[in-house]
Amino acid sequence: MSIEHSSIIPPLPKWQPPPPTQSTGIEWADILTVDLSLYDTERDELVKTVARALQRDGFFYVIGHGISEETLNRQFALGQRAFDGVTRKEKEQHRAPIAEEGSFIGYKLQNYWEIKDGVRDRIEHYNFYLNRVDPVSRHPKPLQPYVPEIKAFYAESRNKVLRRVLTLIDAVLGLEEGYLWHLHLDDEGRTGDDLLRYMIYDPLTSDEARKTNNVMLNGHTDFNSISTLISQPITALQILMPDGVWRYVKHQDNALVINIGDQLSFMSGGILKGTIHRVVRPPEDQAHLRRLGVFHFAHFINGIPLKPLPSKKVAEEGQVIFEGQVPTTDEWEAARVKSYGTAQLIKGKAYDVEYIAGLQVRHYH
Repeated sequence: MSIEHSSIIPPLPKWQPPPPTQSTGIEWADILTVDLSLYDTERDELVKTVARALQRDGFFYVIGHGISEETLNRQFALGQRAFDGVTRKEKEQHRAPIAEEGSFIGYKLQNYWEIKDGVRDRIEHYNFYLNRVDPVSRHPKPLQPYVPEIKAFYAESRNKVLRRVLTLIDAVLGLEEGYLWHLHLDDEGRTGDDLLRYMIYDPLTSDEARKTNNVMLNGHTDFNSISTLISQPITALQILMPDGVWRYVKHQDNALVINIGDQLSFMSGGILKGTIHRVVRPPEDQAHLRRLGVFHFAHFINGIPLKPLPSKKVAEEGQVIFEGQVPTTDEWEAARVKSYGTAQLIKGKAYDVEYIAGLQVRHYH
């Protein structure tokens, strides 16, 4: 960023990370770590780690990614701006057309989803879509000066993290190197409509927490291809491990947390696990704090059918996911966005169920 350019950008309050929990007895998930600084020298070992992680629980940490601590913390500062620096009136003007179009572009405001027994969510998020970041004027005025650096972060995340992770997954599935990246950016320059999200959770009241069994966001799989979360200190994210136990994701400074979404899981024939995860009320020493998150949800190019990838491993070990008509990437995304948290579900003890494109989708309590 040039000095001339930076001088016209209003200063942002720095993000002050909350202190990690001091609670004891927390059961942490045994998540594997991929060090991308070894990408050029020990790639075979990284492939083995990714294969184990994605066929076991679908989550892994990424370190050594080359994105600076300053850049990551700046994204949290921008997230604060999206929530605390924009008026409610302007947020309403940029409300996402969730029910109308199956799109999160703009603001998802609080109380849109039902968690359980009439308790509504306390979650707000603002979403930039990669193919619709421009024009700058489409964003709330307090965010407009920062759009160029948000675009720069998008590019850095895609090139330093997404592209290399996809190449490792190519090797896991026996695909030609670059195959999955080509489904995110083709030779004609078409790209998946990735989503960059700033997301904040306000604390549940004690009564709400009692009614939801401390759940703030119900257990679900992501809708996209690859999800990236910048690790942050509030202990609230849980994943459902293969033994059926919910365990917490432990914070690592400057690490990223990667997981597989529905689209890539389906195209792998279920070999790669679309991990079920949820957000719960933090431990008592953090329960009063707001939880700020920054996410990069990568997407395949629109219009690609969610059929099995051309891989011998997928053909031999994968399962048939869709018995009837196979939805495309954007059709699946829109259907899940529209129905999430608002659909009439078939109630169950551990999870509720809905059906999309003939497939059972589970929402865990």
